[in-house]
Amino acid sequence: MKQLKLEIDNLTFIRFLVIATGFLLGLFLLYKLLPALTIILVAFVLMLALNPSVHALSRYMPKQNRIYATAIVFLVLLGIISLFFYIVLPPMIEQTTNFISSLPNYVSAISQNQGPVAELIARYELQDELASLAQNLKGQVFNVAGGLGVSVITGVTSIFGGLALFVTVLVLTFLMLIEAPRWAERAWSLYVDKQKLAMHKEVIASMYKVVGSYVNGQVLVAFISGVFSLVALVIIVTVFGLSPGIALPMAGVVFMTSLIPMIGATVGSIIILLVLLLNGSVGAAVSFLVYFVVYQQIENNFIQPIVQSRTVALSALGVFVAVILGFALLGPLGGILAIPLAGCLRILVLHYLKHKHKAAISSEDFKLKD
Repeated sequence: MKQLKLEIDNLTFIRFLVIATGFLLGLFLLYKLLPALTIILVAFVLMLALNPSVHALSRYMPKQNRIYATAIVFLVLLGIISLFFYIVLPPMIEQTTNFISSLPNYVSAISQNQGPVAELIARYELQDELASLAQNLKGQVFNVAGGLGVSVITGVTSIFGGLALFVTVLVLTFLMLIEAPRWAERAWSLYVDKQKLAMHKEVIASMYKVVGSYVNGQVLVAFISGVFSLVALVIIVTVFGLSPGIALPMAGVVFMTSLIPMIGATVGSIIILLVLLLNGSVGAAVSFLVYFVVYQQIENNFIQPIVQSRTVALSALGVFVAVILGFALLGPLGGILAIPLAGCLRILVLHYLKHKHKAAISSEDFKLKD
């Protein structure tokens, strides 16, 4: 039996080694640059979402100046964001503080009140464990108060870090909005083949439409969800005698979480249910749960299809897989960006298959003519 002898010349081995090394270095560089690339990607998607407004407003500016139009759009955006946080943050901080300070009293009151929970505690003789838990919680509250200085410093550092990141994204978006048309003209001017130029312009236009339409559509869906949640919460807190001040910030939470596709609205609703339960109203929590189940059916079957129709044109499986991969890579931010990026990938694949099919047909026609 002859042995198979594999001979590789030195040049081929060196080429393979260089390619493998370059591939590994590329992966390492991508890993190191991932945070920066994420910031650039977020700014790019935000630019695509704001560009239609800037483009429309620039027509009314002197000499169609995009700088003035971009500045106006940014001022409006910052005003909306500032108003949102001014309305939402103080009540949420107050609710969290009240819950932390009242938690030991809640635990102590359970063993003293009548009801199913108290009967369950008495049946399994958990009074001593509950009293110990209450005492530990009181001690933890004091410990938190004692370490408040360190917590404040850590919190301030995190806030400044997030603020710096937010400002970086806004500055990048502002510059992209101003310089994007010039960079596009320079890129198109490099083309010599007019057929390829028209083909690539068509692809970029389709991708731009997908991303812009998806972002604006998701914001509209989140806004509708927030408005309906606000109406429902105002009715619920009025009926059950809760503080009316919690309705608006909780609706704001629904709006923010609904920006994340598929699971965002569920996460926001869970937060609201916890807040209503912590305010001591099981009836209010159950009422909101009923509202949420009904509204989700309306949103999934009517609002979402109407608003997001003809945007990404992905199947349900494609959307689900894209969101899972996005969450695995970048967390909630990846979940937000996954669907428009998947829509762009779909356009690229369809474009490639379309022109490959055309090339195959042309090649067959050429052979037949010969």
